[in-house]
Amino acid sequence: MPTSLPRSVVFPPLAPKVTSLLQSFMQALERETGMKMSFDDLTGSLEGFHADVESMQLDWEHQTHVCEFCQFAKSHPRGDLDCVLNKVVVNRLVMRRRTGLEGHCHLGLFDMAEPLIYRDRVMGVFYYGSVRVQGRDAIARKKIRNYSKRRKLSPDGYLETLASVPVIEESSIARHREALRTVARMANFLCEAAGVQSEAYRSRELKYPYLDPQILPYVVKETMKYITAHIDEWFTVKDIATHLRCHPDFLSRRFKQHTGVDLSIYLQQTRVDRAKRLLSNPKIDIGTAADMSGFSDRVHFSKVFRRVTGMTPSQFQREAKNNFAPRLQSQVAKPAKKREG
Repeated sequence: MPTSLPRSVVFPPLAPKVTSLLQSFMQALERETGMKMSFDDLTGSLEGFHADVESMQLDWEHQTHVCEFCQFAKSHPRGDLDCVLNKVVVNRLVMRRRTGLEGHCHLGLFDMAEPLIYRDRVMGVFYYGSVRVQGRDAIARKKIRNYSKRRKLSPDGYLETLASVPVIEESSIARHREALRTVARMANFLCEAAGVQSEAYRSRELKYPYLDPQILPYVVKETMKYITAHIDEWFTVKDIATHLRCHPDFLSRRFKQHTGVDLSIYLQQTRVDRAKRLLSNPKIDIGTAADMSGFSDRVHFSKVFRRVTGMTPSQFQREAKNNFAPRLQSQVAKPAKKREG
């Protein structure tokens, strides 16, 4: 078995999963408009809250910009980093304003952004667009030339690829904005229906650069994607290496080199972290949390959970319930004050 990955290797696709309700809705809008929609989970690209809600689980293509133009831009030196920086800036603006916005990216594509606000917290940002707007091509071309000059690149390839980007009419923007708001409202409803405990998730740091799977080596990114997609199944590092057609030692070494964490520890911690988030949800029992975290043996689950957290699953569940109850009480809307006189 090879210990390195030749450039020509194409990894097999992940095992097909049932498309979630949220993704089905997003895909329906994409088919109708030709625009691209994605969701940037601010609690984690691969291990965020959306991965714990069956009706909100998304494939990789709906967690990042994947249009042909974006992929071309990311293939150039610093392209990935510049795209991540642009998204960081937009996410910070949306979080501060707590409302949607629209505009052109650093390379001229038009995008709209809308926050998912759940229990008074911005949990993520929906993006909709990756298109040109009729009558605004001069703006896109100017941005491309400015960027190319700054990065000492030829603008020709960008301008040529730009010509193939779908075009929308300016008069349709308001309608698309309303569709995006509807998606955000639907996501909020799905969070409520699933009983998501927002306090159980930490926000990803929005500073540059943050650890974003987009800018990790392909083999590391694919490993994280595999773990996330199959977290409810039992598998080992060897199984991941078999899927990626490389040696387990090579995979472990490469993973630690770029993340600073042993792959086996990362896998175990990812399972326990998911179990902790699920146990914080009063609608999920211990057995279900174990199954959804890839532990088919409840005894083994309790043993690993206690070793990692210092308490049993039932103890953690009781503590989580006691900790979150007061916070939820404080989030209940207060009755309006009576007018004087």
